[in-house]
Amino acid sequence: MENTDYKIYKVKILDIKDEFKNVKTYTLEKPEGLTWQEGSSFHLAIPGFNDKGELNKKLIHHLSINTLSDEDTVNFTTKFSIRKSDFKKALLEKKVGDYLEFFKIKCHMKLRRENKKIVLLSMGIGLSTMRPLINKFKKDPSGIAELVSINVARKDNHLFESEISTVDDKIFRQIWVDSRANFFEILRKMDVKDSIFYVVGSNEFLLDNIVILRELGVSDKDIMIDLNDKKRASMFMAASKHVFL
Repeated sequence: MENTDYKIYKVKILDIKDEFKNVKTYTLEKPEGLTWQEGSSFHLAIPGFNDKGELNKKLIHHLSINTLSDEDTVNFTTKFSIRKSDFKKALLEKKVGDYLEFFKIKCHMKLRRENKKIVLLSMGIGLSTMRPLINKFKKDPSGIAELVSINVARKDNHLFESEISTVDDKIFRQIWVDSRANFFEILRKMDVKDSIFYVVGSNEFLLDNIVILRELGVSDKDIMIDLNDKKRASMFMAASKHVFL
């Protein structure tokens, strides 16, 4: 795959979809020849972010790509809170036909095909990171004993629900829970033997999951989080001192 670390792609916005309140999915054109692995993320930037010869980090945001290469578009889903960053304010002003830029495509969440069960643990729009994993599994389930996805979200905020419901339920289960308390109750009762866990959510959510998975006997190498090696090590070190409330 092409090394995209420092190449900047300028792409047109093809569509903006309101998923539910304050959550939008953006569809961008796919640069010719560009490929990426499932579970990849990128740095998305507002044009002008490097006009002065250095990066304006206030106009850059790290996001998951929630499409596969063969879907022929680059999609991402993001939430707009009441207190918006400079990046989110600028993004919200963009319309279909406007341009965005992205660079540094990385992948820390590729499916591991080790004949084990894979469990996807996410909170809210963290499911956006899981979508390409689910769709890749749907296309090719080889080397994966079973795929289970558990997402914390209100009933009216089930992201990609209609699409996910089409996956073969003999080898895939999607579990929706409406509270973190119910989520962790399910997790504590789960048989974790021969399982690999992928976790996406807030830092607090990551830390809570690492603590509980360790208590259940899951080794750190079988807990996948969307961070580079240095940040991953820091997160796992922080989990050693974290108290689950």
